[in-house]
Amino acid sequence: MASAITPSLRASLERLKHAGAVNGICLAWRRQILVSLMPYENFRVEQLVHTLNDARDHFQSNGGRSVESLWMAFMDVHVLAVFRGECTLIVLHIRPEEADFLVGAAQTFLNDAQLLVAAALGSAAAEELAELEDDEKNWLPQPPRIDPNQTNVIR
Repeated sequence: MASAITPSLRASLERLKHAGAVNGICLAWRRQILVSLMPYENFRVEQLVHTLNDARDHFQSNGGRSVESLWMAFMDVHVLAVFRGECTLIVLHIRPEEADFLVGAAQTFLNDAQLLVAAALGSAAAEELAELEDDEKNWLPQPPRIDPNQTNVIR
């Protein structure tokens, strides 16, 4: 699967890896690793992807929450997972004060990379991403309606 990823996506991940004190970065789709720039073996990174997806599912299980990111602090490293649709970007970093900056950079990356990921995965994923974008367009503010029966209409 990772061989099908376009070189520009991998290059973008490598540039993102150089933002701040980042030790490793991984892009996953559902529970599959697309690109891993982690300092660990792939089976360990796959376990991390599964664990973070399980944690997200657990916190969303009541139906009242929508988890967009998870941040976990350990003794020597911090794990940041940012979710966008079916994609997950996992970042290992050292400095906790960089967490907000990295979340913003990861969200921007995931928004910009959706088309590249969809092209790499095939047409089925592209249709799912198009539906997700259509849902987001429905949440945008609507232009004001002019209704003469309302008292706040200026003539």
